[in-house]
Amino acid sequence: MNILHLNTYDTSGGAARASYRLHQGLLKSGVNSQQLVLRKSSQDPTIHVYSESRLVKRLRVIADQWPLNFYPHHSRAFSTHWVPNLVPQKIKNFNFDILHIHWINGLLIPEFLPKITSQPMVWTFQDMWAITGGCHYTQGCDLFMNQCGYCPQLDSSRQNDLSHQVWQRKKKAWCNFQPVIITPSSWLANQVKSSPLLGHCDVKIIPNGLDTDRYRVIPKPMARQILQLPQEKKVILAGGVSLLKEPHKGWDLLCETAQMLPPDDGRLWVIFGQQQAPGFEGLPVRCLGSLTDDVALALAYSAADVLVVPSRQETFGQVATEAMACGTPVVAFAGTGVQDIVDHYTNGYLAQAFDPADLAAGIGWVLRQGLELGKNARQKVERAFDLTVVVQRHLELYQSLINA
Repeated sequence: MNILHLNTYDTSGGAARASYRLHQGLLKSGVNSQQLVLRKSSQDPTIHVYSESRLVKRLRVIADQWPLNFYPHHSRAFSTHWVPNLVPQKIKNFNFDILHIHWINGLLIPEFLPKITSQPMVWTFQDMWAITGGCHYTQGCDLFMNQCGYCPQLDSSRQNDLSHQVWQRKKKAWCNFQPVIITPSSWLANQVKSSPLLGHCDVKIIPNGLDTDRYRVIPKPMARQILQLPQEKKVILAGGVSLLKEPHKGWDLLCETAQMLPPDDGRLWVIFGQQQAPGFEGLPVRCLGSLTDDVALALAYSAADVLVVPSRQETFGQVATEAMACGTPVVAFAGTGVQDIVDHYTNGYLAQAFDPADLAAGIGWVLRQGLELGKNARQKVERAFDLTVVVQRHLELYQSLINA
């Protein structure tokens, strides 16, 4: 079986890490899996780069972002993708039975997708961009269900704004486009099924996989000693590379939650992915900075007594599965993709959406429990999210498409 994956990055960012783990799992299972990416960080010879000169690449980025100049207050994560490239020609150099598309912003424009291959196509969503007029997370806006326009993330007061124009481009290009869509959670699957853009497609729910040998339980005293964290404290962990940058990640809700917890010298907040914790003034907090490798992350998760995921929108919740694989229970809000991961009162706590007081109550409840939550968390990951399980589900889907 020959699989070609398309992704903007090979290992940089959560979406890239998820696709790369799948790619590695497929290789271990004997599949001829290859990736074509725009930007490569690894030394993996099975990862191929779509090459452009530095000048062409820079001009392409400038041109692609040019329409946003008319919206000076636009959000950071808004993608139009209207400048074509030669990726469709590059794909012809590969022999594949299945084309598996992942996070492709900057790699392919919407108009290319229905035309790039006659082979079966699978598309894994790690955010909401494909069903919106340009944003990657709607942040509670439902205008993507009705052609967008008046876009709050563009700070737009016009119906025929850039978001509406991008939405219409997708609608025109994808009216007969029918890839099999994979979403990592039931929450995102429901969003896609309701979409006027891609609701006609077959949608499968397959979670992101995890190597449970890499993400494993490390004895808490050892993990804390290595990270120089106090042994006697109750450690509350939160983090991620975009926690502070993206509103949907809920940093403001986390700060409210932290301030609501009753004073207790026995607790310590530990934040990873950033060097500062604005909003935590007066609270015991330690910032670990960026943790970029699996070993460092596994140490952080294992050192914690609980992980808090304060997201308003989460298409899956990779940090939740990583923490649970390390035997750490998770507290999060109900109503996001994390709901597929956390079982209320069994391996964590699902707070009422998006109530900081209930999130604080959940943290307190988990900290009062024994070791059973952590054991349950590890068992859930082994059963549902282990990479071998997820790879097998992909293989079954691929084979069914080849046989069709």
